[in-house]
Amino acid sequence: MIQTQKKGQVLKRTKHKSQKREHRFFSLTTVLKSSAKFALLFKRTFLIWCVVNFAFLYLFSQIPNGWTNSLSILWLVAYYIYWCVYIRYVQQHPPYFSLIRIFNGLIPVSKIMFINISIYLLIVVTPFIPLFMGFREKYLEFFEGYMEIMKSYNALPGKTSFYIFMLLISPYTLSRPYLAWISSLIGSSRSIIDAYKRTAGNYWNFVLCAFVMSALFFISYYIDTIYDVNTLIVLMSVFPVYFNIVFIDIYKVFYKRKPRVKTPSH
Repeated sequence: MIQTQKKGQVLKRTKHKSQKREHRFFSLTTVLKSSAKFALLFKRTFLIWCVVNFAFLYLFSQIPNGWTNSLSILWLVAYYIYWCVYIRYVQQHPPYFSLIRIFNGLIPVSKIMFINISIYLLIVVTPFIPLFMGFREKYLEFFEGYMEIMKSYNALPGKTSFYIFMLLISPYTLSRPYLAWISSLIGSSRSIIDAYKRTAGNYWNFVLCAFVMSALFFISYYIDTIYDVNTLIVLMSVFPVYFNIVFIDIYKVFYKRKPRVKTPSH
């Protein structure tokens, strides 16, 4: 009996060690290079997807009052389908237009929205809680300083604080959930928790990835604003198409593609 228990403990330890060894890591430099090679190798196809993305962005810019217009909902649905087809195309998962997978992808998308909305509400509402708990005297000074930061959101200190905060939590709010969305589109696991487990130990890699992506967007925005070159919509048409390839390459590091079973021909 004792020997059986010892054997069970040894098996658990070896299993735990093997699980630790299974943790994989991705190199952002390697992923960026391989994604660039892919885009250059299929440059015509890549350009077509960029042109279609440009058409979507331009169409949205022509909608009166933007998101407040009901037409924006139709645009959003079409734009979502565009990205679903794009992901399945790059992954070479025909049929590229699949209603089942499109609806399947809505589950992780809704979770991503819920996570981000919840965090935003926490940022806004949480500072008010101590005031209702009787900590007015000690807490009031901190609360006033916090509200000044919130008011200065459009100023550099407010923007910088908010950007750093969102950057540090991006592996939990965007990067890993996005991998779950990609996985759901090809019929694999759509669990965000599963994505967290698979990518354990890659927190700073995801933070660096988010920093590089957002830095390119911000630099493009400020160049367009300062020099008035009107190239922002063009760059915004290219960057998302390329960075989706980057995330697909990251996805391939952690998710093994199931081999297709060929039906025997009679």
